[in-house]
Amino acid sequence: MNFDYGNVLTRALQITWRQKSFWLFMMFPMLVASFIFVTFAAPIFLFSEDEDMMGLFLVLWLGVLSLSFIVSLLVNTAGSTSLMLGILRVERGEGSTAFMDLVRDGFQYFGRVLGAVLIIQFSIGAVFAVFFLCVAALTAVTMGIASICLQPIMMLLTPLSFLVIAVMDGAMVAVIEEDLGSWDAIKRSLNVVREHVWKFILVTLIAYFGSTLVSSIFIFPATLPAAAAPILMESGVDISGQAVIAMMILFACIFFPFMSLVTGITGTFMNSVIGISYLRLSRPAVSDIVLFGEEENPATS
Repeated sequence: MNFDYGNVLTRALQITWRQKSFWLFMMFPMLVASFIFVTFAAPIFLFSEDEDMMGLFLVLWLGVLSLSFIVSLLVNTAGSTSLMLGILRVERGEGSTAFMDLVRDGFQYFGRVLGAVLIIQFSIGAVFAVFFLCVAALTAVTMGIASICLQPIMMLLTPLSFLVIAVMDGAMVAVIEEDLGSWDAIKRSLNVVREHVWKFILVTLIAYFGSTLVSSIFIFPATLPAAAAPILMESGVDISGQAVIAMMILFACIFFPFMSLVTGITGTFMNSVIGISYLRLSRPAVSDIVLFGEEENPATS
């Protein structure tokens, strides 16, 4: 079937720009993670010289990391589900796209989408984890030679990771659009992605590198203030450690919300690209529908 890459990317840009409330679904998980990081990183820096307090904060930090992983998974899954529901409604031209309506309606799919995400994370994610552990072990044993030899394989992981994202988002679409269960949605998504593997690789590569290029234009200047404190210290300016920490905390409070905004925009665009691509590639071609109709209702002479 014909697949218009330009039309898909243009449509995704239109949805991303016109439906600005969709950005919140990708911003909120980032804001939650940033808040947890700043809240618990600040005391560690402030009490870094107190060994008793540091030990307590490190224990708390490990607990918070475990809790934040669970919270981030749940929040991100809920946000992605409501976002994909909104994208599909815009593409179909029916249903409410109001933020609270999408939040409420998205909960009916949350359980099945979470199940699909967990299946993919603990299967494919486990394979990635084992692979990187083996690479780390071989690199340590061979004094870095293994990492050089494994570079071709490492380069293949980029398109493979995009396919994993396509399968995950495709399963989300299958749950919402076809009302499938978690496992059936994954199988359906795998079949569609396998049939159009190069289309998914190409369209996700274009969207990813385009988003990365545009976001880096805005993010890089925003990181420059973080270098102010080290530059002042190197230049001989008398500045206390507490002042440096205060500057870094202030920078984090400004940078993370800005980073969340950029993540919300690029995340909405990426999800729109994959969701629209999957929706169009999973539908039967128009010619197939016509031929099927002719077989069922042959023309009378």
